[in-house]
Amino acid sequence: MRSRRLRLRVGRSTLRAEIVEQGSVTWRGEAPYSAPSDLADAIARLAAEAPHGCRRLTVMLEHPPVQLRTLADLPPVKPPLLTALVAQQAGRFFRKNGQPLVTDAVWCGEGGNRVARAAAVEEPLVEGVVAGARAAGLWLETIATADERATLVLLPHSEQAARERRARRHTRRLALTAIATWLTAGSLFCARLAWERRAVARELAVLQKPLAAVLDARRELRDAEATLTAITNAESDRVRGLAMLAAVTQALPDSSVLTSLAWSADGTGALVGAARHATDVVARLNRLDAITDVRLGGPVVREPLGGRDWERFTILFGGDGGPGRRAGS
Repeated sequence: MRSRRLRLRVGRSTLRAEIVEQGSVTWRGEAPYSAPSDLADAIARLAAEAPHGCRRLTVMLEHPPVQLRTLADLPPVKPPLLTALVAQQAGRFFRKNGQPLVTDAVWCGEGGNRVARAAAVEEPLVEGVVAGARAAGLWLETIATADERATLVLLPHSEQAARERRARRHTRRLALTAIATWLTAGSLFCARLAWERRAVARELAVLQKPLAAVLDARRELRDAEATLTAITNAESDRVRGLAMLAAVTQALPDSSVLTSLAWSADGTGALVGAARHATDVVARLNRLDAITDVRLGGPVVREPLGGRDWERFTILFGGDGGPGRRAGS
């Protein structure tokens, strides 16, 4: 059905119709007419005689009634301007016979041999064709010239204007449909985005307490780890300090008194005490592995104690001997 088309050839006084279906002619008909005003009735009769289901009409105008011209020496304008130029000067190129003309023109040939092929027909005739197609309920596809290689379309001005209006309306409808589609899509996207944001906010609110609990547990674990590390370091320092104190106590000569011992975890410290010979204390301490860089921290002060002379000393070890943690006295 979609490929079935009614093809109508309009001669000077005869209409010949045929139905073309899938490239083959399946029906033919013929009707006479005497004036353009008779065309509507003649087309309606042929459409009624044709098999049902044919709704498209193609009209071909024979020569005559169509007038054909080959026009040379025209300015090399673009095709739309060529059509307008021929229409404006239709009386110069064609016979008018007191009737308005519908014209069309196209360029043929190439280069310097290019000429214009033009056609014209009286407007009442094509108006009658349009009215007949409308009365028969047929969709008029085109009105063109028969047996002509150039495509020359001769729709009446009213039909051209109507088709332009339909095209503009169709374009506006498409534009409005596209705008409505984009607005709908945008609204749906915004609604979906808002819904997703609310869903994410709800999920975050649900996960807030477990997250806070996990973070508190991690902080407690870090605090416990730091406490254990501090305890381990303190225990290690205490063991080292006790070992160093025991080593220093064993190394001191019997004729010595230790009044204070300061020791730091980096191995530095100071000894304050008294002995018969301070240099003997330094020599004994130098033999220990627990401390290094043993030296007197100042001049030795002689004091009489118990009827004997004692030397009060300050001994530094390990670096600059700065004060540190008190290990014992």
